[in-house]
Amino acid sequence: MATKPLSNIWIRQQQCPCGDWKCYLRSDGDDQSTSINSHLPKNEPTTSSSSLVEPVFTPYVGQIFKTDADAFQCYSNFARKNGFSIRKARSTESQNLGVYRRDFVCYRSGFNQPRKKANVEHPRDRKSVRCGCDAKLYLTKEIVDGVVQWYISQFSNIHNHELLEDDQVRLLPAYRKIHEADQERIVLLSKAGFPVNRIVKVLELEKGVQPGQLPFIEKDVRNFVRTCKKTKKENDRLELLEACKGMAERDSDFAYDYSTGVNEKIENVAWAYGESVRAYALYGDVVYLDTTYRSITYGLLLGVMFGMDNHGKAVLFGCFLLQDESCNSFAWALHTFVRFMRSRQPQTILTDVDSGIMDAIAMELPDAKHVICLWHVMSKLSSWFCLLLGQQYGDFKAEFDIICRLESGEEFEHQWNLLIGRFGLVSDKHAALLYSYKGSWSMSYVRGCFLARMLTPEFSQSVDLFLKRILNGQSCLQVFFEQVTYSHYFAWVLIAS
Repeated sequence: MATKPLSNIWIRQQQCPCGDWKCYLRSDGDDQSTSINSHLPKNEPTTSSSSLVEPVFTPYVGQIFKTDADAFQCYSNFARKNGFSIRKARSTESQNLGVYRRDFVCYRSGFNQPRKKANVEHPRDRKSVRCGCDAKLYLTKEIVDGVVQWYISQFSNIHNHELLEDDQVRLLPAYRKIHEADQERIVLLSKAGFPVNRIVKVLELEKGVQPGQLPFIEKDVRNFVRTCKKTKKENDRLELLEACKGMAERDSDFAYDYSTGVNEKIENVAWAYGESVRAYALYGDVVYLDTTYRSITYGLLLGVMFGMDNHGKAVLFGCFLLQDESCNSFAWALHTFVRFMRSRQPQTILTDVDSGIMDAIAMELPDAKHVICLWHVMSKLSSWFCLLLGQQYGDFKAEFDIICRLESGEEFEHQWNLLIGRFGLVSDKHAALLYSYKGSWSMSYVRGCFLARMLTPEFSQSVDLFLKRILNGQSCLQVFFEQVTYSHYFAWVLIAS
């Protein structure tokens, strides 16, 4: 029987390149609507500070809504404000109108039906929260002047149980949410071997909240970790390979490959289109490797290889999905990419700050110059130094920006020592990390490299536009592959025209 594909959520990486699990990144633009996630459809609405002060009105018989979903959200807001939650009960449909009635009831409505107990020595005796509460809201559909609308036909707010205080109602299952940024952090800590109870404590410390004040409980974290490990994800990877195989049958120049790990499970997948190979022959002297996003659903890192055409636009060279960010995984990806491109290596490769990528480049592309994009360096400064420096952070960032663009290596060394001395960063691990990579990001060391204008804001925006097109929805891996394929061919149609 066919199974429903997993919803796939892509999110910016938060793992710090310093390797410390306690240190994670928050990009400068995370608080603004500039990230990919701001364009993704959300499973649940995000609570904003403005929504907290919006008045919540009591529903009434005859109240009209455009959709049944609007009515449910209105009733849910009212329920939370008044100390209970709701659930969907019965729906009624007809051949002409479809579903024309929906019943929403208090979460304690009805009575729990006794289940047939399993033949075990000590069966668990779970108490039910249902107590026959009669609080309810019934909706009825009608068509007025050809327009469908829903109105409240019955409403009762009489409960036969105690209503909860605000600090208690937030713990009801209907209101407990693990937001995407917290999901990524949980995945990282789980991979580091942390048990669930320790993960919860770490999140409480990082958010500065008292124990038990997170918008979710330990049980939610445990269920989320368990969900991330479902074997169904392996089936989706097999479907991705089938999609690649089908593309290869239609396009003889399409190339793909994969690697397997323990029990022959698929770990890494890479592919490149025929147009990409031909474009690489023209524009492959400089390559930009983007590893900004990962799927928290499948635990896969997304890598995208880009070049730049004569118009300054990003050109897709290839994609890969990696099981982890280790040197071996990146080395496999680079080796496979070069093989796809008929063994021609680039002169320059631009990347993010990552020790695994740096080591892999040294292994697989020994003759290529490795350059770290300055925008990646600048985006990490806030996470590394803002809290540490406080009000001095603005001055530090301004001086750092000047040092980045110095032409002389000797002048860079002099100004760097003055900078870390003035701001007390002599023993700071992130300052030491930046200094160890100075040969890859400081303009005084990379100025002589051929960069093909890839460090310009225009190229960065072109890459971001492509990523938004392929990550603009939650989808399984097979559909994601189709999105990449469509965006790739769409870009070539624009170039050709």
